[in-house]
Amino acid sequence: MKIPLTSTNGRAINSGMNKGSDTKVNILETGLDLASRLGLEAVTIGDLAKATGMSKSGIFAHFQSKENLQIELLRHAGEIFARDVVVPSLRVASGELRIRALVANWIRYARSLAGGCIFVTASTDFKDRRGKVRDFLLSQQESWVDSLRRVARSAVEAGDFRGDVDCGQFAFELYSLLLGFHLYHTLLDDAETEKRQEAALDQLLKSYRRTTAVESLKRQDAEIPA
Repeated sequence: MKIPLTSTNGRAINSGMNKGSDTKVNILETGLDLASRLGLEAVTIGDLAKATGMSKSGIFAHFQSKENLQIELLRHAGEIFARDVVVPSLRVASGELRIRALVANWIRYARSLAGGCIFVTASTDFKDRRGKVRDFLLSQQESWVDSLRRVARSAVEAGDFRGDVDCGQFAFELYSLLLGFHLYHTLLDDAETEKRQEAALDQLLKSYRRTTAVESLKRQDAEIPA
């Protein structure tokens, strides 16, 4: 017998859909925690079943394969990264202030992880492994580097950076700085990490500033009472 759709059973259907979506999100959150501590390649359907208290068949129903699971973990990590790092920085005025906000957001994000950054560890695990996971990861990293190039371009347009700036070079240097912070933070446990990161960022930005921007900053510093 066909049951007519009413507002009551419609809500029940939506509730069921939301429950399934919530379950998948919980699985992905657990998977990201495991990937941060163990690496993306080490996360298996069996590991997730054990960590979430679900059956292997229940986990498998959501992803169908380990490859799909890895891609979904990267996708979910990318959504969190965009939400916590990139989007908030876009609310800050373009130029050097936005770059500083982006870096501060990235460092806050890195510190919130249970272990290492999934994008960093996965880049090592999959650099020589052709396939859908590597392709997806590569696309994410290219998008991130492009974001760094664009934030440099916005600094040029805002008048903070020189007009002849190589935005690709800036992206390379800024990403290298961030990866250096990640290594010092996760492995070397250097007490001077934060101070060194701030000094490195100041030096990097100084090397790209327009002369007028530098003079303006000096005037602003001079106007600040001691």
